Amino acid sequence: MDSAGQSVRRRGQHDRFGPVGAGCAALGLLSAWLLCGCNQEFRNPWGPQPPRATTQPVPSPINLLLPRDIHIHPLTGGPRALDAKGRVRGIEVHLTARDAYGHSTKAFGEFRFELYEHRPNATDPKGKRLAVWDVSTMAPRANRDHWDEIRRMYEFRLQWDQSAQIGARLVIVAVFSSPFTERLFAQHIFVAGE
Repeated sequence: MDSAGQSVRRRGQHDRFGPVGAGCAALGLLSAWLLCGCNQEFRNPWGPQPPRATTQPVPSPINLLLPRDIHIHPLTGGPRALDAKGRVRGIEVHLTARDAYGHSTKAFGEFRFELYEHRPNATDPKGKRLAVWDVSTMAPRANRDHWDEIRRMYEFRLQWDQSAQIGARLVIVAVFSSPFTERLFAQHIFVAGE
């Protein structure tokens, strides 16, 4: 001790914890700092993540029969006549939902379709958005109305009164949301008029 009553550290004298104790103390402080932050919402530096659509657990093995992916079939096209007299025009989207076995299955939920101009030679082929449609297949009757039993796929006749130049490439995007599965996406490029 010095004359003021302060403890003086002499050369070669170590504190009572030593280098291992200092490392443990630092690790303890880091752990406390991390644990205190666990109650706060994590902020993704690359932007917000879309919320998962899953809200209701489905028991096994039934969950294997739910849609795992969706695929837009090459029959998709338009604009074309959607009624026999040719008065109603639009886009016909043919879509399959596949289960864990790769088989076509029914999809109860909400479909969102977005139509875009095609950007050639681009990483993301979607250009200007031309139209958006929201279609529900949650109700059994609505689901049955869009289901094609022979082809084992859905057929959506989306009214679109605008014209597209015949031969122009368009991009259709489908998003499926359901309380029973994760959100599913599909994208397809087609030629207008085919």
